[in-house]
Amino acid sequence: MQKLLIVDDEPLAVNYLVETLLETPNLQLDIAKAYSGKEALAKLGSGGVDVLLTDIRMPGMNGMELADEILKRYPRCRVIFLTGYNDFEYVQSALRKGGVDYVLKTEGDAVIVAAIEKAVADIEAEVNEKQILQKARQQVHLALPSLRRDYLVEFLQGDVDGAAARRKRFEELDIDLDPGAPVFAALGRIDEWGSFAAPADRVLLFYSIHNIAEEYFKPAVRIVTFQYDRTRTVWLIQPKEGESAESARGAQEVCADRIQAACKSLLKVPFSIALSGEPVAWESVSSRIEELKLQLTFRLGAGEEVLLTALPGEEPSRRSSRLLHEIGRLRSNIHKLDLLESYMDNGMKGSFVDLYDELFQVDETLFSDEDGKWLGLEVFSHISAFFLTYMNKRELFGAIGKHVHTEKIYNADRHSGLHGMIDFFGKLGTAIAEHNGHRQKERTHDIIDRAHRYIHQFLHEELSLTKLAEVVYLSPPYFSRMYKQITGQGLLEYINETRIQKAKLLLKTTEKKIHDIAAEVGLESAPYFTRLFRKKVGVTPQEYRESSKGMEAL
Repeated sequence: MQKLLIVDDEPLAVNYLVETLLETPNLQLDIAKAYSGKEALAKLGSGGVDVLLTDIRMPGMNGMELADEILKRYPRCRVIFLTGYNDFEYVQSALRKGGVDYVLKTEGDAVIVAAIEKAVADIEAEVNEKQILQKARQQVHLALPSLRRDYLVEFLQGDVDGAAARRKRFEELDIDLDPGAPVFAALGRIDEWGSFAAPADRVLLFYSIHNIAEEYFKPAVRIVTFQYDRTRTVWLIQPKEGESAESARGAQEVCADRIQAACKSLLKVPFSIALSGEPVAWESVSSRIEELKLQLTFRLGAGEEVLLTALPGEEPSRRSSRLLHEIGRLRSNIHKLDLLESYMDNGMKGSFVDLYDELFQVDETLFSDEDGKWLGLEVFSHISAFFLTYMNKRELFGAIGKHVHTEKIYNADRHSGLHGMIDFFGKLGTAIAEHNGHRQKERTHDIIDRAHRYIHQFLHEELSLTKLAEVVYLSPPYFSRMYKQITGQGLLEYINETRIQKAKLLLKTTEKKIHDIAAEVGLESAPYFTRLFRKKVGVTPQEYRESSKGMEAL
């Protein structure tokens, strides 16, 4: 929301303009007002100003001086001068600076509103769509290696997309591999850091290993190499167009040996490598990487500079490819548990249930054998840790513990089975979302109450959206939207209603003068107060006072 500052030494003119602009539906502005140049500068605060609408001839600091001072601080501010005919020479000099417009005082509301709309449109046009897209493309190009790695790591964690989507992502991320053809997977591991122990040096070491791998591999095969985790790197390899898988398999073994030797001689670090014997479909790459990790860890993996090569057709896993794919998908979904946080935080029960059910639709056959028991415990440990951390951070055990069996959160034996466990945590998340939803409503109503209390306490002062937003510790645009959404009316509408109600009470119960009542309800200008009162009540303040006395006499 853009901020408009209206400055004129005539309060009636300022208040009239504010009311006119607030009644203009297509203008969403945070409006501040001031009655002198010095007051305007004092009200700028840290938020700045986007559009300045100011009279030129004011006592003390005139509008030209004010505009110069504001433009020094906020060069992108648009200035609109309210001027008489004899001010035009001043305006001509200001127009040469750019970003300045003027409106003759005799031209009326419509021209002023149009000038403000033009200023707002000019600000929005400063950063046009083409510039945004061009800048975004440049940033994406610079971030491409990081984006490519993020995508491939998520892919290897089981977040496998369809063939069409995968092809599109490969093109976007400039991945020089065929997304529809089988791929060889290889895994490298840094066994010791050597002289690269510092975090910054470790990044340099990974880049060095990647460069060595590409130098040896690229003449022979198509390859993508990227850092997989803290100590490991992944190579995804395909034969060049027109060449066979056998040629790529041979290139793997030759290049791996040379890369290992180069790491030892040039970088002085031991580097272990595990190669796959057969190319696999992209849907199975995740499970193949898991197998290679296990091979490096357990199978002849003790010591440094291990080089493992699998025989063609070798299948280390006893599970079918379908089950391996399901396990990969489940492990990938476990990594997405944090997506549930925002739904619970915001009290969105339906969205939580939808995503939770999507993440934990599991195949019973995954857990039907001895290995399945340990897989089930793995799933439990991740979900349990997620909810324990979430509830501890937010101190929810006292509130939620009244409605659920909390020992089931950390004790796997308290569940009747896999589906019982998944069902329990789903209900726990739903209970948390419901609890947070109630608390959020309470906090929202508390914010509204605080704003109302402040308005009643300081009704005699200027009550701007910016000031009230500061009171409730929210941004002005967000507070304005939230207030209208909750109460059904705009904030200024409530302030004016409160002022009118207070004024009616004072008119009925006191003999204070009209201008004193206007000041007491926060309206410095008695003519503006009279105009607003007549608009809201249908009669002038004096007529209302007289009619009230007449009713009392009856």
